[in-house]
Amino acid sequence: MNEFGLTTSEIAVRIGKSVAYVSNSLRLLSLPDALKDGLLSGLISEGHARALAAIDDQGLMIEAYKIILRESGSVRRAEELARRMKAKSQQEAKRSDPHIRILSDEIDKMQDELHKALVVNGETEAANKTLVKLIRSQRETKLSFVFKGSPSETEDKLQKIYKAVTS
Repeated sequence: MNEFGLTTSEIAVRIGKSVAYVSNSLRLLSLPDALKDGLLSGLISEGHARALAAIDDQGLMIEAYKIILRESGSVRRAEELARRMKAKSQQEAKRSDPHIRILSDEIDKMQDELHKALVVNGETEAANKTLVKLIRSQRETKLSFVFKGSPSETEDKLQKIYKAVTS
């Protein structure tokens, strides 16, 4: 593909195989060496390898491979392990994701004070139809206001924010 600039469908036509066969074969070539060795030596089948290839994290992929070898697991077992490892990988990615919300008392306090500050025209706190959301992460801080009601009912709150920000 790289050397001659061919697509998978062009390769499939030239070698007389289906596009799916070519795609699967190319995916198998991108496996870690340990899995390729297991595939070549017959320790695992192509079905096992395809199932394990679905795991994004190579470390987890090799861990699942070792479990399959230890248990002499079936392709179904490899698919089940792949699903579990993918879920585990996604949980770890969420934990290390810099977009994860930073929770703090200070942020909650700011959100509450902004909400209270938008009480206008003798409106009671309970009748305040304003939603204030303040979300802070490692990469961004997001502040959103939602005023429920008609334009005439929400105009005072909008003007209050506009004046506070622009002055």
